[in-house]
Amino acid sequence: MNIAICEDNKESIVLLKDHISRFDTKNVNVDVYDNGESLIDKYSVSSHIYDVVFMDMEMGNMNGIETANIIREYDDHVIIVFVTSHTKYMRESFQCLPFRYLLKPVSYEEFEDVFSKICAKLSKERKTISFNENKKLVRLYCDDIIYCESEGHYTWIYTKADKYKVCKSLSDIYKQVDFDLLHRVHKSYVVNFSCVQSVAENNIQLYNTRQLIPISRSYKKDFLKKFTNFIEREMSL
Repeated sequence: MNIAICEDNKESIVLLKDHISRFDTKNVNVDVYDNGESLIDKYSVSSHIYDVVFMDMEMGNMNGIETANIIREYDDHVIIVFVTSHTKYMRESFQCLPFRYLLKPVSYEEFEDVFSKICAKLSKERKTISFNENKKLVRLYCDDIIYCESEGHYTWIYTKADKYKVCKSLSDIYKQVDFDLLHRVHKSYVVNFSCVQSVAENNIQLYNTRQLIPISRSYKKDFLKKFTNFIEREMSL
């Protein structure tokens, strides 16, 4: 989970970071911004970079509501939690679709309740993977990936709109993905179940690409089982 704290009060920052640290945070990254402008600058370079933003409503030149409204132009999915000393701004903030409000000073009990709901919400939402490409942080939704291909020490990730060359092994990329959606079919390939058009003896034809993906004997039995389960789940929806 990638979290941003946008807050200009040092005591509030320390308190929020302390609350977060009391959870199982080995897979949680927290970045701190002391003004809205710097957070917007980050979003202008890499959208979809945070799962959650804890946003102070009252900051210097750009307040939290103005900042959140701009963030929404970059990211429809990020969970925004306003942290405020006053309730008078709540109605004004509805436009940017905040998830919750936390009143300062934020008690751990109140934070725990909100953070637990955040974790539950994220567990039901589209899974993403994150990586760096040309010194730029990229986050992709797993359901946008058509397939991944290993090439030496790099992995190519193909989507409907683009392709990315990532300085990571295919095994490292595969650890991040949604296993209900993406599956390894070869030592050099991972494919998206939803993009499978047909399966032949030695290869797979995917939608949205002309390339045939080889399927190796050692992966085929497990792939066909998982692919059948995927089709049955889709038909039951």
